Amino acid sequence: MAPTRSMADIANTAQLVSLWLTTKRSKESHRAYETDIRCFVAFLLGQNPQQVRLNDIDLRTVTINDVQAFADFLETHRTKTGKPLAPASRARRIAALKSLLNYGCKIKYLSFNAADDTLLPKTKDRLAERILREVEVMTMVALTTNERDKALIQFLYYTAARVGEVAHVRWRDIRCNRNGQGQVTLFGKGEKTRTVLIPKKVYQALTKLRSPSDTLDAAVFKSRKGGEPLKERQIRDLVAAAALKAGIQGKVSPHWLRHSHASHSLDRRASVQLVQQTLGHSSLHTTSRYAHAKPSDSSGLYLPE
Repeated sequence: MAPTRSMADIANTAQLVSLWLTTKRSKESHRAYETDIRCFVAFLLGQNPQQVRLNDIDLRTVTINDVQAFADFLETHRTKTGKPLAPASRARRIAALKSLLNYGCKIKYLSFNAADDTLLPKTKDRLAERILREVEVMTMVALTTNERDKALIQFLYYTAARVGEVAHVRWRDIRCNRNGQGQVTLFGKGEKTRTVLIPKKVYQALTKLRSPSDTLDAAVFKSRKGGEPLKERQIRDLVAAAALKAGIQGKVSPHWLRHSHASHSLDRRASVQLVQQTLGHSSLHTTSRYAHAKPSDSSGLYLPE
């Protein structure tokens, strides 16, 4: 859990950013978040992001106009290749700034969030493109011969866990229930925890990974060299390799298996409330997107041909 701090503990922007990053579970994303904030600082100073320091501005002096001007700049900005920034990239930078300023308000370092009313750029909903077919998931599992990698893919699919959650799973988080199924406690976004059931077959595959020397604090998914916990990047690479071997097109990531879990379980009549609980969504609206991503019916089918 991130430490509770107050305005008295923070003297400048760099300290605020550093503390804010501790609330982000994925350490691999810390650099991206910091880069987004650095881009904002560079914009205000009219300099190159690589030449500025976070302390070159005081966030307490940032105005609503500053944030809106930054959003306008991102809309017209061109990359080194001459292409405009993708809407998703623009949205991520604005979202990062919103999150930082909101955190600054939460700990009373800032008096208000200057980015609160700034709208995020609309992005194309590519959810349907990132949902695998059931046969594709089963092919990924079937063609993966390494026991650890096979169990990893099954775990991702059947628990719908995020990659950051999987990287932090320890043996103390997994246990067997009275029905012979497994259950895992996942530590997700916003320091929320949830318990998810694991099918018997997958639970049995997991138990085979545990060596006699593994303590309760040992990682479930470890690297072959040194026995260190698999990093998020390694998990992504393993999933991408399994998808490639299965002949699946696209840059398949662990999150695709999470999307697929939601879509497939809804297709098989699981309630949207149950899927929401399993995925750890705070909003039912978020979960409902999966029901619309692959519709089985449409009013257009009722029209004359």
